[in-house]
Amino acid sequence: MVRSMTGYGRKEDEKGALRVTVEIRSVNHRFSDILVRLPKAWTMLEDSVRKQVASFVRRGRVDVAIALEGEAAETRSEVEIDWHLANQFVQIAREMGERFSLETPLTPKDLLLLPGVVHTKDGKEHAEKDTGDWILDAVRAAAEDLLAMKQAEGTQLQMDLSKRLSQIREWVSQLQELVPQASEEYRKRLQQRMADMLNQVSVELDPQRIVQEVAIFAERSDISEEVTRLQSHCLQFSEQLGRDDAIGRGLDFLLQEMNREANTIASKANHLHIQHLAVDIKTELEKMREQVQNIE
Repeated sequence: MVRSMTGYGRKEDEKGALRVTVEIRSVNHRFSDILVRLPKAWTMLEDSVRKQVASFVRRGRVDVAIALEGEAAETRSEVEIDWHLANQFVQIAREMGERFSLETPLTPKDLLLLPGVVHTKDGKEHAEKDTGDWILDAVRAAAEDLLAMKQAEGTQLQMDLSKRLSQIREWVSQLQELVPQASEEYRKRLQQRMADMLNQVSVELDPQRIVQEVAIFAERSDISEEVTRLQSHCLQFSEQLGRDDAIGRGLDFLLQEMNREANTIASKANHLHIQHLAVDIKTELEKMREQVQNIE
């Protein structure tokens, strides 16, 4: 599917007191260039955001702006007890009491002071990861919105290019039919011109000379190779339009080659209709190239 390089995607979401806004703008560019703007406290997400957006963009300059408003909910530390370890300490204390006839009991305070029994879990790290994942989800939603717009515009571009390509193919077919006619018309004009000149003098018309002149003209003005290459380029262009890939640069190259063939045809053909067709083809190719500049 053809994709445009220009598009816009946006996503807003709320989570508690937090509000995130993600805006993604894409414009024409020769390569893929993704710029990310994040709040200073969340710059650690830059690489993740870039990778997220890159999966939706094959070529173009993309600006990703992420704004975060509000404050995250207060995170509190939690106390965790390693009950298995505490139980081992209690069992050991009892065995030591029996073995050494000790009567001093092991109090809860004693247990809490033993290494490894109590752990304090900071909830901030978990909250930051959760918020970071939420921001990345918003980025993905905005990127999907961007892609939908790029695909919609790409469909319109594909329809327009296909229509113009069909017209060029029709003109190329006309060129192919005119190639033998051009030589025949030149032969008739040359024969008439020489006959008019010879009517003024007593010299016999040499048919062989006319044949030679027509052969020279046909060789110099032969555009059959250029027409064949134009047909081939049109076929390749049509095939490229059907690919689900970054085809913009390939299409631009084909249009340059087609324009080169049209220029050669216009300069070689000493035939008014052929020259007019070549100009029409060049004009249509220029319009197509303007459209192709906007394709990924």
